[in-house]
Amino acid sequence: MSDRLFPAYRFDGRHALAVPACVRVEDGFLIVEDMDRQPLDREAIASVTVFDPYLDAPRLVVLRSGATLEVRDEDRRFARALESAGLAPSRVVRLQSRWPAALVAVAAVLLLCVAAYLEGLPRVTRWAAFALPPQLESRLGQGLLEMLDEHGFTPSELDESERTWISERFSRAAEAAAPGVSYQLEFRQMSTGVINAFTLPGGVIVMLDATVEFGAAIDDDVVLGVLGHELGHVVHKHATRSVLQALGIGSIGSLLWGDFSGAAASVPVLLGQLSYSRSFESEADDFAVELLRHQQLSAQPLSRFFACLQERPEQRFAAAIPSFMSSHPPTEERLARVQALDGDSALRCPADD
Repeated sequence: MSDRLFPAYRFDGRHALAVPACVRVEDGFLIVEDMDRQPLDREAIASVTVFDPYLDAPRLVVLRSGATLEVRDEDRRFARALESAGLAPSRVVRLQSRWPAALVAVAAVLLLCVAAYLEGLPRVTRWAAFALPPQLESRLGQGLLEMLDEHGFTPSELDESERTWISERFSRAAEAAAPGVSYQLEFRQMSTGVINAFTLPGGVIVMLDATVEFGAAIDDDVVLGVLGHELGHVVHKHATRSVLQALGIGSIGSLLWGDFSGAAASVPVLLGQLSYSRSFESEADDFAVELLRHQQLSAQPLSRFFACLQERPEQRFAAAIPSFMSSHPPTEERLARVQALDGDSALRCPADD
């Protein structure tokens, strides 16, 4: 075939059958002929639509008549003929042929993804968490609580009078620090005796017996400080935002790695979710200090809680874990933060007496 002719397949726009054809570019016109060199189409180059090349796929050309051409162009002869006729390649094609421009484009896309991950995702999920109907949020929290009751918790063994006293005192403090914020305080026990309290979506606050016992041995106001921390999670809807952010990060991961079930995709997603949790914990600590101040109390009970918690053997092990692998800021970091907010430094645990 002549260097001026380019093999193609022609679709007339009315039938699915592809007809072999020849294409040539001459005097500013695109001329299409059948295999017997009988003319089929003749259109000015300026009036046809030529799609950008994609790897080794045929070039797609759309004519005003509605016919479509698929032109093979592995050696780019057809592209050069079009350029000679005045049809310059698009800016995208020109940039793709220059590796510095390609590197800049890749860097720009990566920066955009990082910005969306660090700034956009938290903003969107915060808006979504506060826009979520309370009934749905409460249903999610109750479902999680039922699952934990079935697989991890046992009923609280604290005296009913003690639970009532804690609940009433916390209710007064919550009304003063966060009026109108709805929450549900639940007492539970774990066989391992773990010291913890946490918040579920919908304002469900779970206080474990071991935490009450540990706090009461330090200071009567410790439990109030811990509950103030959990109320901070409720006020800022951290639990719901964490669920939504996990869904958002999962979507990004599935786009980047395709098979999101793979361990390689799960690791960066997990680390990203943990970093969000760390910022939430710091925000809740700040709220706990404010709640204590509303009760004319200093932050010393919360400081003593962190100081004494730091002395426990399991906390010494946790301190060896790099901060980016922990969902909470290190205990010593939280202690320093609370002390800085309040200015207290006289910390003594019961074991010191």
